[in-house]
Amino acid sequence: MKQTETLHFREVFWDEDLAEEMKGVKVAMHAPRTADVAFTCDEAWEGCTSGYFQLFRDGGIYRMYYRGADDRRDPDGHKLYGSLGRFCAAESRDGIRFTRTEVGAVPYGGSLRNNILFSREMDNIFVFRDSNPSCPAEERYKGLCGEYMKGLMLYTSPDGIHFSDQGRAVIEKGHFDSLNTCFWNPARSRYELYYRSFHSVKDPDGGPERNVEGIVRDILHAVSPDFVHWTEEGLIDYGEGAPDFQMYTNNIMLYPRAPHMYIGWPSRYIERRMDRETLPYLPDWEQRRGMIEEEGRSGTAMADTVLMCSRDGQHFRRENESFLRPGLERPGTWTYGDTYTAYGYAETTDPLTGNEEISLYATENYRYRPTSIRRYTLRQDGFWSWSSPWEEGRVLTKPVLLPGDEISLNLSTSAQGYVRVRICGGDGAPLDGYDSGHVFGDSLRRPLHFDGSLNDLRDKPVRLEFLLSDADLYSMTCRDRIPAHMRKV
Repeated sequence: MKQTETLHFREVFWDEDLAEEMKGVKVAMHAPRTADVAFTCDEAWEGCTSGYFQLFRDGGIYRMYYRGADDRRDPDGHKLYGSLGRFCAAESRDGIRFTRTEVGAVPYGGSLRNNILFSREMDNIFVFRDSNPSCPAEERYKGLCGEYMKGLMLYTSPDGIHFSDQGRAVIEKGHFDSLNTCFWNPARSRYELYYRSFHSVKDPDGGPERNVEGIVRDILHAVSPDFVHWTEEGLIDYGEGAPDFQMYTNNIMLYPRAPHMYIGWPSRYIERRMDRETLPYLPDWEQRRGMIEEEGRSGTAMADTVLMCSRDGQHFRRENESFLRPGLERPGTWTYGDTYTAYGYAETTDPLTGNEEISLYATENYRYRPTSIRRYTLRQDGFWSWSSPWEEGRVLTKPVLLPGDEISLNLSTSAQGYVRVRICGGDGAPLDGYDSGHVFGDSLRRPLHFDGSLNDLRDKPVRLEFLLSDADLYSMTCRDRIPAHMRKV
């Protein structure tokens, strides 16, 4: 007998997990659309190696944290001076433009009028708002900093601005020279930490990693019930036969709209020194050549962004193709540090339709001019979809329980295309009165109409049959029109 699952309030169609049969339908990744520049690191304490951007919603604003740092060079790319990071704060009410938060904590150039949070230089720090109900108020905001010879250090704050002067070690074993991310998982009552590690090259003579260092940057996972005692879960798993890509960052989080799903958009590191013939044709060649002469990989390494998701936080479905490419060549692109995506996203409004959308952010100009972060947009839940060509495809789910009496779809079809949903019995045969007909259009929440009542199917295992033609199905929401506590008994 097949096990029955209860559908979540919102199911995102990012993998094949719900499907028992899938024919003529595939999981398709969708690239974000380029938008405008949201912020530029052009103050004196910032510069061209500013990075490790991260943001989250906090009440009525989006808080953003980042490293302000510079790496000044002459016109031929030879280094004049550089600095490690002064970690800084910015904020936004709309997720479209960010402004510096005047902190007044650290003097710079004889003035406190700046947005610098720490008086010490740091390579990286990850700040998050701890949603654990048991978290003390004075530790509500936590900053995790990878410090050489010390490990991963914790700094705390009651307001996200004023942090403790001294850190304490959280984990000492590991490599922390990247953005190490953490969050509270309420469903599992535990903290989840993702941090930098390495493994040996599987195929030193070939493979997509083009590796000349003998090691591969990778991601370790650890969990804790109390932020004191940690259990290492090991390197995250990308599945049998996964290419040995180098993951420079991880950017893993619970997806807020469907928090049973983990999502990550890590920056992927690629060495191209073995492809020297192309390098002179890339942007900023004179500066790039000087960096190659002095530092090698600073001028030959590249980065892009890939996409992955998981249902357990340990085993990830990772795309081999790039989610965010460096794009059409222009000054400040195709560099080591270009398209490093920020951790987190904002919910913004599409100016054309007025619909909600997702805004992501990625660096450009890294190492050549003051770093900017450019905004990219996706439809809500639009990272992947169940997708079909014009020829009708079919998905039949495993046995499920419906958690509500109203179903709506986030879908996009051509004018000719459609999505059709039929509710079936346990044997897969369609039930009378539960056929949506051909649903078409492009909507974030298209209601389905059935002759039968979904209330009559409560607590009864059913299967959902999806028929798709020239269509993308991003997510499905199933909920009660009237909350249980308001229904008449």
